[in-house]
Amino acid sequence: MSLAADVERVVAPYIARCIAQEEIPIIDVGAYLAGDIEAREQFAVDLRAIQESLGFFVVVNHGVSQDLIDRSFAQVAELFALPLETKMKYQVDYHHIGYIPDKASVLRHSEISKANDNKKKDKNEGWSFMRDRTPGDPKVVANVRHRGLNKWPAELPNFRPIIREYQDKMEALALKMLPVYARALEMPADFFDDKFTCPEYYNRCSWYPPTEVEEGQLSVAAHSDHTSMTYLPLMEVPGLEVMAPSGKWIEVDPLRGGIVVNTGEFMNRWSNGRFIATPHRVVPPERDRYALTFFFNANDETLADPLPTCVEPGEKPKYEPISFHEFQIGYLDTNYIYRTAEMDED
Repeated sequence: MSLAADVERVVAPYIARCIAQEEIPIIDVGAYLAGDIEAREQFAVDLRAIQESLGFFVVVNHGVSQDLIDRSFAQVAELFALPLETKMKYQVDYHHIGYIPDKASVLRHSEISKANDNKKKDKNEGWSFMRDRTPGDPKVVANVRHRGLNKWPAELPNFRPIIREYQDKMEALALKMLPVYARALEMPADFFDDKFTCPEYYNRCSWYPPTEVEEGQLSVAAHSDHTSMTYLPLMEVPGLEVMAPSGKWIEVDPLRGGIVVNTGEFMNRWSNGRFIATPHRVVPPERDRYALTFFFNANDETLADPLPTCVEPGEKPKYEPISFHEFQIGYLDTNYIYRTAEMDED
């Protein structure tokens, strides 16, 4: 019998060096995903150190084929090359599903955006997809917020099957990563299993064109994600920057084959602030940059009730429990502008 969980471990030297030097670590997760318990426990120790400091890392050997990622990026490029009048037929709606025009978001929900009183509209286009549902899905029938039908572009017949395959593979990877998060939070490896039986995800496809911006304006302003975890396959065009503990901005190396991973504000609440939701931003790129951001989340009814390992005896939790669905509604409504007139305002 393995005693992996009982062995005293320390943070790997490479991870400790990255944290000290404020560099984004690159972690080979192949052994962990293959079922190596020893690898899982060491990864958990390293993940804990990362999530309490930098909050971002890159995984390689993750099992999502580069061919699928490349084909997905190609489809996203075709998506945003459609004429504006075509894209506007699928404009984002009450459920935050569909095409998101340029200057339709003002990132301000995170603490950094609130502190900076950000009012600059982001320079990017997006297309929002939630978990794919059928017309008979109970949440669709009940018109539950953000749980409607996706708006797949009829003009691109290959888009839906390729992006659906991408979503399925990313969901599978995210589910496989749950045990290491549980162990990093000093909980049993299966702790998250019943909280992600029907995980909600939000797949935001984005286009960041090279563009002129006003002073203080970015492709995406500094913010923290809403998620449990976020997964972002890297395109070979830089643009993503992460705020280090010192306050400096770290440019994420566009490593081919790498997937950036970070936790968001829901996990931050769940861990009573222990696992940070690191601010990050996207600066205007020198050439077209696309994103396939996969925001991975718990079941709608799951409560971010601070874990016992994250609250000291006698200490009052920092946050009141809140369900994921309630939290997501507040986040998206705060950050996105749905009415065209508002988007056109200077």
